[in-house]
Amino acid sequence: MRKIGLIAGISFLAGALFFALFFGYLQKTDGQKPVLVTPVVQAEAAPITGLETVNFAPVVKKVKPAVVKVVSESIRENRFGDSFLDQFFNIPQRKERVPGIGSGFLISSDGYIITNNHVVANALKVNITTIDDKEYKAKIIGTDPKTDLALLKIKADNLPFISLGDSNKVEVGEWVLAIGNPLGQDLTVTAGIISAKGRQLGLATYEDFLQTDAAINMGNSGGPLINMDGQVIGINSAILAPSGGNVGIGFAIPSSLARKVINDLKGKGRVVRGYLGINIQTLSEKDAEDLEYSSGGVLVASVEKGSAAEKAGLQKYDLITSINGEAVKKADEVSTRIAELNPGDKVSLEIYRKTAKMTITVIAGEAPESEVYKSRGEEDKTVDLGMILIDNSPSVSRDYELKTSQGVVVKQVERGSVAAQNGIRQRDVILEVNRQELKSVADFRNIIAGKKPGSMLMFYVNRDGDEGLVRFILPEE
Repeated sequence: MRKIGLIAGISFLAGALFFALFFGYLQKTDGQKPVLVTPVVQAEAAPITGLETVNFAPVVKKVKPAVVKVVSESIRENRFGDSFLDQFFNIPQRKERVPGIGSGFLISSDGYIITNNHVVANALKVNITTIDDKEYKAKIIGTDPKTDLALLKIKADNLPFISLGDSNKVEVGEWVLAIGNPLGQDLTVTAGIISAKGRQLGLATYEDFLQTDAAINMGNSGGPLINMDGQVIGINSAILAPSGGNVGIGFAIPSSLARKVINDLKGKGRVVRGYLGINIQTLSEKDAEDLEYSSGGVLVASVEKGSAAEKAGLQKYDLITSINGEAVKKADEVSTRIAELNPGDKVSLEIYRKTAKMTITVIAGEAPESEVYKSRGEEDKTVDLGMILIDNSPSVSRDYELKTSQGVVVKQVERGSVAAQNGIRQRDVILEVNRQELKSVADFRNIIAGKKPGSMLMFYVNRDGDEGLVRFILPEE
């Protein structure tokens, strides 16, 4: 009996052990039926090595001397009224000086500097301070509000400078350095990574922002975003923060977008962009299904008559899925890619027309906004009016949110100029001069060419939908 009891005890213990091991792999899901689950194995994370040896000092030492402070001064004008009668009778204006501080960086040894357009927009004068506290007066070579970039020039030689890198090769997670003058603190360096690429913020016409968590604050605008090779891969431009301060979401204009703009401003004084003559909109995957397309892409909403797109055979309702072999999904991507072209460049568009897939080659035209008339300088020495005009068109009127597509558009008015003194404003649309209808900037040029200095002109102007006469006196020689 004792032997039998011993065997029974051992059997009972063995059974209890088996029961415990078996139900260690079971989990009751709803209090009723147990479900077999896989045991969790806690794996040790691979240690991250190398961070403790990261040293930004050599890169900072290399590029910091090329970063500058940009101090601008503009005049803010406030009229007592805002009607055409005020303009006609030259109601006096209150003027106040408005200072601005930003950042910039030298891109050549002979003094060319990149900064943001909003740092120097409407500036009467711009001063540059280098790392060794030398001050220079800067000349604005050109500005491009559509990308928020500006090119300046100071008179000096043998200056330290930074090269533009290739932002197309930048990967999310890369180390970057932001250098500038945040909140008035001269030449501050912050470190972070590239958080995202291809961000659209609605701040400019052409956008492809790099997002970074390197601290960027007011005053950093126009400063460089540097990679670990000491190259500029972005121009710091904006932050996203409910408090107005840094919360780790900063944005920089990629160098790939800036390179063409800067080269054009330097070589031509203006930016010449490619143009196809199409209105486009993003078509999501869901909407594509509703319209019986096989995938999403960029839908052609309309094609302008006589445009490069019409000549190439592009049609309304065509769906663009790639440009030169690279897939596109958003309208902003297409707009930016086309704008980077030069007039005469060939571009291959892969499209769907209903269910048929095809490729269309378009020879890019020139964007209307680049066909500017400068009333001063080497472009035209007829008279110094201090304003830039462009031909109006349906696309220009949309871009500038105008109420008419007729006449010529005042793209820019220089502060203190003859145009400003006569009450002309940016975004005014000049429809007639002395009862003569304007269809192009050439018409405007022809009309004023035969007028003597001191002559009075009557401009018939559309301003935000309201139309009226503006009295304009040509300057004395």
